Amino acid sequence: MNQNKVVITGATGLIGSRLVEKLTERGTPVTVLSRHPRAASTCFPTARFPFVSVVGYDPFDPKTITPALFDASAVVHLAGEPIAARWTPEVRTAIRNSREVGTRALVTAIAGMSDRPATLISASACRYYGVSASARFAEESPPGPSGDFLTDTTHLWEGQAQRASEHDVRVVILRFGITLAVTENGRAVLKQLHPFLGGRIGSGQQWVSWIHREDAVAILLRALDTPEMRGAYNATSPYPMRMSQVTDAFARASHSFFRVPVPSMVIRQLLGDGATIILDGQRVYPDRLLAEGFHFRFPQIGPAVYNILT
Repeated sequence: MNQNKVVITGATGLIGSRLVEKLTERGTPVTVLSRHPRAASTCFPTARFPFVSVVGYDPFDPKTITPALFDASAVVHLAGEPIAARWTPEVRTAIRNSREVGTRALVTAIAGMSDRPATLISASACRYYGVSASARFAEESPPGPSGDFLTDTTHLWEGQAQRASEHDVRVVILRFGITLAVTENGRAVLKQLHPFLGGRIGSGQQWVSWIHREDAVAILLRALDTPEMRGAYNATSPYPMRMSQVTDAFARASHSFFRVPVPSMVIRQLLGDGATIILDGQRVYPDRLLAEGFHFRFPQIGPAVYNILT
């Protein structure tokens, strides 16, 4: 078995694409599983990514997943439909199925192998804990109450990933906060809009548990490299902030001089029930990572925002 090969789903996303870059720098062979292999291949040209192969698959069909897993030492599962959208019934179904059914298919493929990958690292989200204006959440906190769409989805998502541990696979679940990162094109757009950045969003008092993309990827690499890591970890900055503090950091970093507030009503009109991802929050801390000595490169919101905008 090639003890270095890593299989990645969701590799073209903000976190996944940077993880592929970092693994390529290390000379680690990577297999990217993609529903759209031709488009994914353009993201990872051979000249720049000599150790990356792209394989098409059906995320709900284990039979299309199994061939890519041969000779893999680890699987990093980042795939999931975007949640920043208006939640029509069809969007809700896609969000849930991409996480619950997609993870079930992946674990079924792993379980059916005689020589299976030793490690599964699966993304999750802070919404696992539900929402609160005052509570402090860490890994030992109980799961949030049922009845909230995202919370329920996250519980199902993690439950499917944990099934892999029944087959002697080391499972690490990373509950990501909002990831701060901007592509080159996105950075150019933000610079053009800088006079309007930094306005209050909703009440501004909702908590934002966030993480810089570089720290998110560093945590993934640590999970790949550290056999002792098992179970759930909060992949968030140790300094969650109020939304008003986050938007103020964007205003300062972009030298905004005209801050336009965005009322809750406007966000609800745009996103419907999906507005909850912006208007509701939770204060989540990475207690396990800190206890195990992980060093955050961007623990504070100011330097993190400045870094992605400049």
